[in-house]
Formats: sequence, C-alpha cells, structure tokens
Amino acid sequence: MAMAAGPSSYLRAEEALATFRNAMRRLAGHVHVVTTCLNGERGGLTATAVCSLTAQPPRILACINLSGRSYRMIAESRVMAVNVLGTEHEALARRFATASGADPFDGGERWTQAATGAPLLELAQASFDCTVDQMLMTGTHAIVIGEIRHISHRDTGTPLLYVNGEFRGAGPLDLPFAASASEQASR
Repeated sequence: MAMAAGPSSYLRAEEALATFRNAMRRLAGHVHVVTTCLNGERGGLTATAVCSLTAQPPRILACINLSGRSYRMIAESRVMAVNVLGTEHEALARRFATASGADPFDGGERWTQAATGAPLLELAQASFDCTVDQMLMTGTHAIVIGEIRHISHRDTGTPLLYVNGEFRGAGPLDLPFAASASEQASR
C-alpha cells in the first residue's frame, strides 16, 4: 500500500491537492440532487456531501460550491429540497452534475412542487423539503443547513453511490421505516 507523506512532511500545494483528491475518491457517498426554486425558476445540483445534522429539530446539511448558480438561488430563496437517488437515477445525477446549458429537469422524471416551492423528485428514495436555517462559508463551499419541513420516502430501492469517480449501486434495500415511539407504545 502506498503511503502519502505524513502531516509533518512539506508537500507542494499541487501535490497536497492531488493527494487529498485521490484519497477522497475512496470515500463512497450517497448521491443526491439538491433542488431549489427562485421566482418560478428551478435550479439544482448533484451532491454527495449531504448528511443528517439533528433529529430535534430535524435538520440536514448539504455542502454546496459557492461559484454555482444553484448556490446563489438557494442563498436568495432560502429553500432547498434534498432528493436521495437510487440506481435508476444515474442519468439524472449526471445531468445535474454538468453545466451543459440544457435544463436538467427535462429528462422524463416526474417532479412535484414542495410547500416551500422547491422541486421534489416523485420517485426519489427520500425527499426532504427544507427552509434554510444557516449558511456557513468555508473555503470554496457553503455548508447549508436546512430545517426540514416535510419528508417523503420509499421503503425499497437500490441506493446510488459515487466512489472512485464512478456511480455504483449499494445493493437492494427492503427497509420498512422503524415505528415511532408513539407507534411502538400503542402495540
């Protein structure tokens, strides 16, 4: 196994960046499309840097590049939806990951409008409709914290992952949601 230079070694900036990127390629991430809407215009991006933050109150975070059009739309509208993708959505993930000029929403998928106005993918594994609670700037990205207003989900599917520069499936899931505390108490 090749070992990168330790923290006490002095790497040139280019080497350090290449080493960082190479190491991060090994970190598998679930693929999401983060969407928003501003003055009737829809926007979105593909993201893997998304995770739950707190359960009470329910919050989720997404790391979004400051130079992107979608970041500016989210910052101004203060709404976003996080759509969790399955393997059947690979083409969708690719469309939202490129800046081709074509509308990434025009791929045949069915979209609905959330209460916040953000687009929700109808057959997402899960969707989180959020209002933006905070935005923390760090380097080239913003950590956008969304307060979840509504959640929808499916109980089956195969998660879409991104690892080593490729989309991959994680294996099928058949995960009924766990009963809430009140549901468990009534059994």
